[in-house]
Amino acid sequence: MTVQQCLRQQEAWSKARGPADAEQIAPLDRASFPGSHSAGINAGNGGKNRREFLTYIWAGTLAAMTVGTGLAAYQFLYPRRPANEFGGRFFLGAASNLPPVGSDPKANVDGRFWLVNTEDGPRAFYNLCTHKWGDMWIKYRWDPTRARFECPACGAKFSLQGHYIEGPAPRSLDQFMIEIVTGRKVVAKTMFAEDAIVSPGVPSSEAEIVVDTGTIIEGLPRTASPLLKGYRG
Repeated sequence: MTVQQCLRQQEAWSKARGPADAEQIAPLDRASFPGSHSAGINAGNGGKNRREFLTYIWAGTLAAMTVGTGLAAYQFLYPRRPANEFGGRFFLGAASNLPPVGSDPKANVDGRFWLVNTEDGPRAFYNLCTHKWGDMWIKYRWDPTRARFECPACGAKFSLQGHYIEGPAPRSLDQFMIEIVTGRKVVAKTMFAEDAIVSPGVPSSEAEIVVDTGTIIEGLPRTASPLLKGYRG
């Protein structure tokens, strides 16, 4: 039976029972019949909600894909260097392995640095002279007879603490950051101040020494060297 037939049957029945009884009869709800106009409207709203839901899912998926692609690109362009390779971290073991304070520095060929233990703490000097010789950076060397670093190309000289002494070098020696690790936590590291590069303090001989060759701290200008005292050249 169609909707129209049901409506005509209800109207005929209402007239037969009289006006009083007709008022007590609730009007027929067209939305209860499949295929009616009202049902079509409700179905339309449901379709709209489904479309919005699918839109949100696609937007979230696209955002997740974008973030994942960005992280992959970052890791590709800026890969983390393996441990104990130049550009990465060098794990030197316990602080008890450091050379005695004031002794000759130890060369780390793979890490390209000289390890020095001073009264203030350890330092790791980049093994290139701060004066560029033409288009090349030259490795300096340690002279044990004079107890200082010397560049064989430009003749620049630096103290055991890396301070500029003389020569054409524009600044003191560059350094790699040193981290002091205790219980898997970095408790101290090399810090750069306005007028000094501060070595990290070593709390105990069991603390681990890590040299980060991916972080270079540029040496202070030669005019700031404490060995010059008034030099303004």
